[in-house]
Parts: sequence; structure tokens; C-alpha cells
Amino acid sequence: MKKYSLRKSKQSDIPALCELAEAARRFMAEHGNARQWGDGYPRAADFNSDIAKGASFVCEDEQGNIIGTCALFDYEPCYEVIRAGNWLNDKPYVVLHRVAAYAGQGVGTFMLQTMQQRWDNIRIDTMAENLPMRSLLSKLGFKYCGIIEIAGRGDRVAYQWTRHVAAN
Repeated sequence: MKKYSLRKSKQSDIPALCELAEAARRFMAEHGNARQWGDGYPRAADFNSDIAKGASFVCEDEQGNIIGTCALFDYEPCYEVIRAGNWLNDKPYVVLHRVAAYAGQGVGTFMLQTMQQRWDNIRIDTMAENLPMRSLLSKLGFKYCGIIEIAGRGDRVAYQWTRHVAAN
């Protein structure tokens, strides 16, 4: 079994994060989701901002190669309004953004399960067309909650995982 680790990102990781984002854009385009990051997002400036906020994480393999990334925040203003559904609860949550991993190695599963071990209430969103991510989220117990809108970027399907599922 492969051994991975998750740590906070450093400024020196930015080139590897940009390469990873490019690989993720190619993967998404090849799997019917060319719009989500099709405009070159996320860029070095996005990673730099996440690192400065202490929000960026990288996943490394046993050799120290960066093979995955995600950003973790305490709040997402876009999540205040959800259409065609409801959040599982109104408790404080963390939100995952910019989740990317090299495909076929179980890295996405590792990163999300690690976050599930560390936090009790996680929200995340993605494009409706991002079927690989939606499948992973469902596999790991995230529940579809509805539609949110990211200003200037459009609608996203919203998911939530909570250790203690309770109605609002």
C-alpha cells in the first residue's frame, strides 16, 4: 500500500502546485469538464494567497513528490445561499477548495479521508460535469445538498459531510 502524507504548503511548492493544476485541467477536459478550471485557474497567485493564509495543503508520496493539493477555509460566503436543497446542518464547517491530484493513485481519497479524520463538518462544491469528483465525494459519504453560485464563475453542485448527520 502506498504511503502518503499531508502537510501545509510552502512558497517553494508553488511551481509543483502549478504543474499539478495544469494536469488537473487536462484531466477534467478529457473527462467532460473543460469549463471548471479551463481559464487557467488556479494560478500561482491563488496558491500564493492560500499559502499566506495558512490554508494550502500538499499531499506527498514517500519520495517527497507533490501529488495532490487542496485549500481549507473556515467559511465560504457563497454558501450562504443554497438553491434546490439545504445544507445538512448549520454548524460551523470547513470548506475544501482547489482539490487536485494526479489521477489513479488514490490521492484524492487519501486527502479527503484525512480531512474527514480532522474535522467534523466539511462542505465542498464542484461543477455538475465533474463526474470523477462527484463520484469520489459520494463514495466517501458526502451528501449532495443543492446548488450554490460562485460570483462570476457560475453554479456549482454543493456537498457536505458531517460526522453527525442531523437535520437543520
